[in-house]
Amino acid sequence: MTLSSSKNLKEKLQGIIPVQLIPFTSDDEIDQEGLAENTQYLVDFAENGNKDVVILTNGSTSEFYSMSTEEQKTVIKTVVDNSGDVPVIAGTGRPGTKETIKMTQIAKDLGSDGSMVVLPYYHQATKQGMYQHYEMVAENVDIDIMIYNNPFVSGSWIDADLMKKLSKIENIIAVKENTSSGPQWHDLASKVEQENMNLICGLGEKMYPLTVNIGAKGLVSTIANFAPDISYQMYEAGRDKDIEKVEDICERLNPYFEVMNKLIANRKDTSILPDTRRGNPVYQAMGKFALDFVGLTGGSVRSPMIGLTDDEKSMLEEALEEMEVKKV
Repeated sequence: MTLSSSKNLKEKLQGIIPVQLIPFTSDDEIDQEGLAENTQYLVDFAENGNKDVVILTNGSTSEFYSMSTEEQKTVIKTVVDNSGDVPVIAGTGRPGTKETIKMTQIAKDLGSDGSMVVLPYYHQATKQGMYQHYEMVAENVDIDIMIYNNPFVSGSWIDADLMKKLSKIENIIAVKENTSSGPQWHDLASKVEQENMNLICGLGEKMYPLTVNIGAKGLVSTIANFAPDISYQMYEAGRDKDIEKVEDICERLNPYFEVMNKLIANRKDTSILPDTRRGNPVYQAMGKFALDFVGLTGGSVRSPMIGLTDDEKSMLEEALEEMEVKKV
């Protein structure tokens, strides 16, 4: 989809934002047919743009870090070509500013409506360096930008004061906020004017019930890839302040998160990090299995990450059945 202005994308950037899992073939190549099918499934659910749905691709969940630039171009083009009237945002962040600008321009040229730029990673930037990074990307590429404020992958975090300053840059229109701290969310919502920047919950259905009450206009979700109806019900219930329904949906999702916690506990071999910073590859492997379970295309995660064992697959299958996840 190609939108005509920052205002249009900002208005549409709410609701559920499925962050795509990228399927790979048995030869470890991008499964373009499967990706197109998965994208079409989301477009059909979104009623071709009539629901509050935005597709996010080439992010951390998409395993962008394991793909070459050419592979990422293939991902973005495949998704854009199959997105209909549903807006698409592509992850374009790199450790350095120059390469981030290059990748962001590539996403624009391929037809992406917006770009998600994660915090510079590997080395941590100062506040001055962080501001300069986003300012330069915004000035050099005429595309709408959503900041990905993820401390787990970068070791950094943009606080509310710096975010307020960044929100004044015209084509920085949103933040995917991944803090799990209620006070930090409240500080952000109280200082950032929402006419300048949409606040999006980056931690999905687990944090949305809290953040919707302090400014979140939507949620980025892995679950929405294979169960968009559940994620959308969560969004609507939160938006409408239907606390009882939110609680019911949380209860419905509990089996999935219980399995996730068990699998994370089994994958602590080399990590020296706190529990809150472990387990990202687990949710990717789980999400891909769930896609296969419902009849879409999931496949495996890329090495050096590992997939699920047969016992873990059985455990997750039971959870998905208990949740009454619909099959395609």
